[in-house]
Amino acid sequence: MADSQLPGQWAGSIDGQDTAVHLQLGPHPQWRGMVKGTIERAGAVRPMVGDVEDGNVTLEESADGKHISATWLGTAVEGSCAREIRGDYIEGENAPPRAFVLRRVLP
Repeated sequence: MADSQLPGQWAGSIDGQDTAVHLQLGPHPQWRGMVKGTIERAGAVRPMVGDVEDGNVTLEESADGKHISATWLGTAVEGSCAREIRGDYIEGENAPPRAFVLRRVLP
């Protein structure tokens, strides 16, 4: 997966959470090769930034707009044409990772 494949709308889920997540990502206005956008879950909208390095996706969300409250570490599923990402969702510093899946909704 390349950084140019990350912008767009994504929908997905996190193991152990009943609520779906919806991401809207676009090019970061300040840092080339990164994305900036929002994640919506259970009616709450939070800022999110991320990038792709060596095919690995890193997304960071913030509950307060200043500090990282959760990290998403994943890779594109082979054969999905970078339309599905799976990996680990880590909320906070001491929480165990939980599996997540994201699927592209719109380019």
